[in-house]
Amino acid sequence: MRSVNIGLIGAGTIGGGVIDLIDRNGKLIFDRTGIKLFLKKVCDKDTKRLATFKSLKKSQFTSDHREILNDKDIDIVIELIGGINPAKEMVLKALGAGKHVVTANKALLSDSWDEIFDTALKNKVFVNFEASVGGAIPIIRCLKESFVTNNLELVYGILNGTTNFILTMMDECGYSFDEALKIAQSKGIAEKNPALDISGGDSAQKLAIILILGFGVKVSPKDIFTEGIENITPLDIQYAKNWGYVIKLLAIAKRKAKELQLRVHPALIPGHHLLSGVKGEDNAVFVRGDFIGDSLLYGKGAGSWPTASSVVSDVVDIAKHVVSHGERSPATHILRTRRESFTFHEHDSFDIPYYLRFSVIDKPGVLAKISTILARNNISIERMYQEVRKEGQSVPLVMLTHNAVEGNMKKAISEIDKIDVVTDKTVVIRIEE
Repeated sequence: MRSVNIGLIGAGTIGGGVIDLIDRNGKLIFDRTGIKLFLKKVCDKDTKRLATFKSLKKSQFTSDHREILNDKDIDIVIELIGGINPAKEMVLKALGAGKHVVTANKALLSDSWDEIFDTALKNKVFVNFEASVGGAIPIIRCLKESFVTNNLELVYGILNGTTNFILTMMDECGYSFDEALKIAQSKGIAEKNPALDISGGDSAQKLAIILILGFGVKVSPKDIFTEGIENITPLDIQYAKNWGYVIKLLAIAKRKAKELQLRVHPALIPGHHLLSGVKGEDNAVFVRGDFIGDSLLYGKGAGSWPTASSVVSDVVDIAKHVVSHGERSPATHILRTRRESFTFHEHDSFDIPYYLRFSVIDKPGVLAKISTILARNNISIERMYQEVRKEGQSVPLVMLTHNAVEGNMKKAISEIDKIDVVTDKTVVIRIEE
């Protein structure tokens, strides 16, 4: 059985993990599968970094990705540079040259899915992408295989390790958002520029991929309602905990008949929910299907080795096809024949309960003013808490509401924030039961 030759483009955090894994566990892979993986070429702009990998010979180094794309002996190209360009050009050229591709690039897939998989289908090659969502969690494989017999009704995803780590630090240690972010950056968990993570954008890109596989729907991440965690405070986390909730950044897809509700935002979830115990950098995806019921996939959602494990698993999956010269269509999972027609729930018509934290001057009549505005917008209060009276000073006034329409909530909060005794912008967090 011949070796399967691999070209790796990008030797950063994940790429380095791939190199380490193939070096350390290559024999294990061979013993279990009979497949020998060989890194024929590794491309990175920083050739000095390549020299730090003792398992690589200088002949395997290159700073020119064309050496990989033009090498007829390379069977599989791993793209790990991230972003849309120039990654897209590299992937399309690899596919056009008849090479299979493995990628962890959620930005590229969520942006250019059809073009990539049309090219793969035309050239009869695979594109595998398990590591694009959830790191070491096999959610992609489950959606393509294990759950393929089900109509999915609900997906909740904690899909970003950076935000989950920050919220965990705020919860367990009482850190402010800024303090927790600095700790995440010092540990290499958060990027120097963490905007994509903390804004919810990274989770929206991953949700877009889940939607294609789980619901047969192509949606741009830009069209998914998205809010980040920047405005969450330890105070909110503590109040939520007092009422039996934890706060998580959730990627949400809910199906009702032919309508889909899509959103990414911080949410209060009950402390008994399966997702409530997902802490630190870990990710998890909660799936509800019509036949499987509830299912939870949990594990490391980021990091060099967990993500590399998913990448190399994808490589092994393709390698089995390469060595056996299989005739199976390599693009059966792209859902080109299963595009479903859904209407999308308008954001302003979401009908869900809310957590509200007002900052108000403690004076007689303040609660009456706020309650009147809420009632006028068909919003009813379920529970309420106010800090010990400090007359003349600003204090938190916290409420949980019954189900309310998002558009009504926006109108109410806009009006409330203009009251002269309201000293700061109201914090609004949605609740998922």
